[in-house]
Amino acid sequence: MARQILLAFAEYVDGGMLPNNFPDAGGTPRYNSVDAALWFFEAVRQYFAATKDGRTLLQLFPTLGEMIDAHVKGTRYNIHVDPADGLLYAGAPGIQLTWMDAKVGDSVVTPRIGKAIEVNALWINALETMAEFARLLARPGGGYEKLSVKAQKKFSEILE
Repeated sequence: MARQILLAFAEYVDGGMLPNNFPDAGGTPRYNSVDAALWFFEAVRQYFAATKDGRTLLQLFPTLGEMIDAHVKGTRYNIHVDPADGLLYAGAPGIQLTWMDAKVGDSVVTPRIGKAIEVNALWINALETMAEFARLLARPGGGYEKLSVKAQKKFSEILE
Protein backbone atom coordinates (compact mmCIF):
# COMPACT_ATOMS: atom_id res chain seq x y z
CA MET A 1 0.00 0.00 0.00
CA ALA A 2 2.79 2.47 0.87
CA ARG A 3 4.38 1.83 -2.52
CA GLN A 4 1.15 2.71 -4.35
CA ILE A 5 0.73 5.88 -2.31
CA LEU A 6 4.28 7.06 -3.04
CA LEU A 7 3.93 6.31 -6.74
CA ALA A 8 0.52 8.02 -6.87
CA PHE A 9 1.82 11.17 -5.19
CA ALA A 10 4.82 11.23 -7.54
CA GLU A 11 2.35 11.62 -10.42
CA TYR A 12 1.22 14.95 -8.95
CA VAL A 13 4.67 16.55 -8.77
CA ASP A 14 4.50 19.86 -10.62
CA GLY A 15 7.29 22.41 -10.69
CA GLY A 16 9.10 20.37 -8.06
CA MET A 17 6.20 20.66 -5.65
CA LEU A 18 3.55 18.32 -4.30
CA PRO A 19 0.05 19.56 -3.64
CA ASN A 20 -0.97 20.04 -0.05
CA ASN A 21 -4.65 20.02 -0.89
CA PHE A 22 -6.79 17.90 -3.16
CA PRO A 23 -10.27 19.40 -3.54
CA ASP A 24 -13.11 17.00 -2.72
CA ALA A 25 -14.95 17.63 -5.98
CA GLY A 26 -12.01 16.63 -8.16
CA GLY A 27 -10.83 20.16 -8.87
CA THR A 28 -7.27 21.25 -9.40
CA PRO A 29 -4.88 20.40 -6.55
CA ARG A 30 -3.34 23.37 -4.74
CA TYR A 31 0.42 23.70 -4.63
CA ASN A 32 1.03 26.12 -1.79
CA SER A 33 3.30 24.29 0.62
CA VAL A 34 7.06 24.59 0.83
CA ASP A 35 7.37 21.48 2.99
CA ALA A 36 5.05 18.93 1.33
CA ALA A 37 7.69 18.02 -1.27
CA LEU A 38 10.39 17.84 1.38
CA TRP A 39 8.32 15.50 3.53
CA PHE A 40 7.96 13.28 0.45
CA PHE A 41 11.71 12.65 0.52
CA GLU A 42 11.42 11.51 4.12
CA ALA A 43 8.51 9.23 3.26
CA VAL A 44 10.51 7.61 0.45
CA ARG A 45 13.55 7.30 2.71
CA GLN A 46 11.54 5.56 5.42
CA TYR A 47 9.81 3.33 2.88
CA PHE A 48 13.13 2.20 1.46
CA ALA A 49 14.64 1.68 4.93
CA ALA A 50 11.73 -0.61 5.81
CA THR A 51 11.42 -2.51 2.52
CA LYS A 52 14.74 -2.28 0.65
CA ASP A 53 12.55 -2.02 -2.47
CA GLY A 54 15.17 -0.94 -4.98
CA ARG A 55 12.78 -1.22 -7.92
CA THR A 56 10.49 1.47 -6.50
CA LEU A 57 13.45 3.61 -5.49
CA LEU A 58 14.79 3.39 -9.03
CA GLN A 59 11.34 4.37 -10.34
CA LEU A 60 11.06 7.39 -8.01
CA PHE A 61 14.67 8.59 -8.27
CA PRO A 62 14.22 10.69 -11.46
CA THR A 63 11.18 12.46 -9.99
CA LEU A 64 13.03 13.14 -6.75
CA GLY A 65 15.94 14.56 -8.75
CA GLU A 66 13.58 16.81 -10.68
CA MET A 67 12.13 18.04 -7.40
CA ILE A 68 15.59 19.03 -6.12
CA ASP A 69 16.44 20.69 -9.44
CA ALA A 70 13.21 22.71 -9.38
CA HIS A 71 13.96 23.97 -5.88
CA VAL A 72 17.49 24.95 -6.90
CA LYS A 73 16.23 26.80 -10.01
CA GLY A 74 13.20 28.23 -8.22
CA THR A 75 9.54 27.35 -8.23
CA ARG A 76 6.26 28.88 -7.10
CA TYR A 77 6.03 31.53 -4.39
CA ASN A 78 9.69 32.48 -4.58
CA ILE A 79 10.79 29.06 -3.29
CA HIS A 80 14.43 28.76 -4.29
CA VAL A 81 17.89 27.88 -3.07
CA ASP A 82 20.03 30.83 -2.08
CA PRO A 83 23.26 30.19 -4.03
CA ALA A 84 25.25 32.04 -1.37
CA ASP A 85 24.54 29.53 1.39
CA GLY A 86 22.62 26.59 -0.08
CA LEU A 87 19.60 27.19 2.14
CA LEU A 88 16.02 27.17 0.91
CA TYR A 89 14.19 30.48 0.85
CA ALA A 90 10.42 30.61 0.55
CA GLY A 91 7.71 33.15 0.64
CA ALA A 92 5.53 35.61 -1.12
CA PRO A 93 3.27 38.26 0.38
CA GLY A 94 -0.20 36.99 1.24
CA ILE A 95 0.71 33.30 0.85
CA GLN A 96 1.07 30.87 3.75
CA LEU A 97 3.52 28.12 2.88
CA THR A 98 4.50 26.36 6.09
CA TRP A 99 2.62 24.28 8.62
CA MET A 100 1.65 27.58 10.29
CA ASP A 101 -0.80 28.33 7.51
CA ALA A 102 -3.44 30.30 9.33
CA LYS A 103 -5.05 32.97 7.19
CA VAL A 104 -7.90 35.37 7.98
CA GLY A 105 -9.36 36.77 4.79
CA ASP A 106 -6.36 37.90 2.76
CA SER A 107 -4.13 38.33 5.80
CA VAL A 108 -1.56 35.67 6.73
CA VAL A 109 -1.62 35.35 10.53
CA THR A 110 1.90 33.94 10.85
CA PRO A 111 3.95 35.10 7.84
CA ARG A 112 7.00 32.88 7.33
CA ILE A 113 8.84 34.55 4.47
CA GLY A 114 12.53 33.68 4.49
CA LYS A 115 14.62 30.69 5.48
CA ALA A 116 12.49 28.88 8.05
CA ILE A 117 14.60 26.61 10.24
CA GLU A 118 12.30 23.58 10.05
CA VAL A 119 12.03 23.90 6.28
CA ASN A 120 15.81 23.96 5.95
CA ALA A 121 16.17 20.94 8.21
CA LEU A 122 13.86 19.12 5.77
CA TRP A 123 15.79 20.54 2.81
CA ILE A 124 19.10 19.21 4.13
CA ASN A 125 17.44 15.87 4.84
CA ALA A 126 16.20 15.76 1.22
CA LEU A 127 19.71 16.47 -0.08
CA GLU A 128 21.28 13.84 2.18
CA THR A 129 18.59 11.36 1.18
CA MET A 130 19.26 11.96 -2.51
CA ALA A 131 23.01 11.60 -2.02
CA GLU A 132 22.42 8.25 -0.31
CA PHE A 133 19.96 7.09 -2.96
CA ALA A 134 22.45 8.05 -5.69
CA ARG A 135 25.14 5.94 -4.00
CA LEU A 136 22.76 2.99 -3.65
CA LEU A 137 21.65 3.21 -7.28
CA ALA A 138 25.13 4.00 -8.64
CA ARG A 139 23.86 7.32 -10.04
CA PRO A 140 25.63 10.69 -10.02
CA GLY A 141 25.03 12.36 -6.66
CA GLY A 142 27.96 14.68 -6.08
CA GLY A 143 25.80 17.74 -6.63
CA TYR A 144 23.47 16.70 -3.82
CA GLU A 145 26.41 16.10 -1.48
CA LYS A 146 28.06 19.41 -2.37
CA LEU A 147 24.87 21.39 -1.85
CA SER A 148 24.15 19.54 1.38
CA VAL A 149 27.59 20.37 2.80
CA LYS A 150 27.10 24.04 1.91
CA ALA A 151 23.61 24.19 3.43
CA GLN A 152 24.69 22.29 6.55
CA LYS A 153 27.57 24.70 7.13
CA LYS A 154 25.27 27.73 7.09
CA PHE A 155 22.60 25.87 9.07
CA SER A 156 25.15 25.09 11.80
CA GLU A 157 26.25 28.72 11.91
CA ILE A 158 22.66 29.82 12.40
CA LEU A 159 22.22 27.38 15.28
CA GLU A 160 25.35 28.59 17.11
